[in-house]
Amino acid sequence: MTIMSKFLVLILLIFSSSLSFGKLSDDDYKKLETMVYENLKKDNFLKLNRITSGGKLKSCELEFGNIYRDIRSQSGKPVIISGSFSLIYVREKSNLGTFLKIVPSVLDVRTEKWTQTYPEFLDFKINKNSLEKFRITDFRCGSEERGRCIGYGDPKLDVIKTLISVIPFNGDVVFSLTKGGYDNSFTLSNLLPQKESLKVREEFNSCMSEIFNEFIKDLEGR
Repeated sequence: MTIMSKFLVLILLIFSSSLSFGKLSDDDYKKLETMVYENLKKDNFLKLNRITSGGKLKSCELEFGNIYRDIRSQSGKPVIISGSFSLIYVREKSNLGTFLKIVPSVLDVRTEKWTQTYPEFLDFKINKNSLEKFRITDFRCGSEERGRCIGYGDPKLDVIKTLISVIPFNGDVVFSLTKGGYDNSFTLSNLLPQKESLKVREEFNSCMSEIFNEFIKDLEGR
């Protein structure tokens, strides 16, 4: 069950067990937001997707989901950040780069809907250092083009070397849902209990090393 599907089930259970649907006060809705948030935050996750093409490893994707309450721009409404951080190898172009994607969805308990919201600011930090100087592309993405995708790369492969050198891998996703608004952030290692998080991030390290070694081998063979 997805987080959004689970939300609808929670709404129905809460309404049927403790609240009178259609007669809710503003305080009731605030309590409902809190109850739903407390349940959904248990579903934060971090997982590795090894993506292949023609039997060869093409991408190491660190997929994540994080729910938080946005006090500054959404009046405390729960927000789910779905996204990924990936190392991608395009063999036919000998191109190795990294890719950050997030799709924020704001929860409205009154309408029982999630609304995707474009993040006006997005950055990724490693050891508190921004990857901004390596940004080569930045565009809208996602099913409703309300997500944001950023590609990173450089001729000297400095960004790739930085990623591989961080063991176990970790980083901070920094974003804002409003232009000129205050930033929100979360650390990838905090999305799972310590042991589970460590395992996933070490697997991501191994996957990245595998792709990087394939990239170097292909370059030497040209």
